[in-house]
Amino acid sequence: MTKTPGQFEPPTPLTKEEREVRKAFRQLDAKKAMTEHEIAQRAFSANRERLKAERLAREAAAPGPMIAPTPELPDDTPIERLIFSTRIQNALQAAGLKTVGEVREASDEMLISLPAFGNSSLADLRRKLGLPSPDGGPLAKSRLK
Repeated sequence: MTKTPGQFEPPTPLTKEEREVRKAFRQLDAKKAMTEHEIAQRAFSANRERLKAERLAREAAAPGPMIAPTPELPDDTPIERLIFSTRIQNALQAAGLKTVGEVREASDEMLISLPAFGNSSLADLRRKLGLPSPDGGPLAKSRLK
């Protein structure tokens, strides 16, 4: 019997054996998917633990606790231990400034000339260290008000 367009052909019913085979394959596929999921979860957990151990090792090797920058800091305090923005930290490291004393002696022109270091970064740095601008620039005038 040929089917004409638009004519519905009923599906042929499955035999009991075909149903059992399909059921067995579905169970096998489900078991395989669960095994793959468990393997992925173990790998994820192992990676998370590895990253945690690396972070704890980095923190243990750090030179000391981070300190908030204040005017009372001694000149030999390393810059890397101070809590500055990433922009300020990167600019000071690029300039080769290592201690608070070196930053206090630096001129505004030298600091402003650093890459990605502008007036707002300079103002933030000077405010946190409690210093007026050594060049008598606009920051020093604003502190007199």
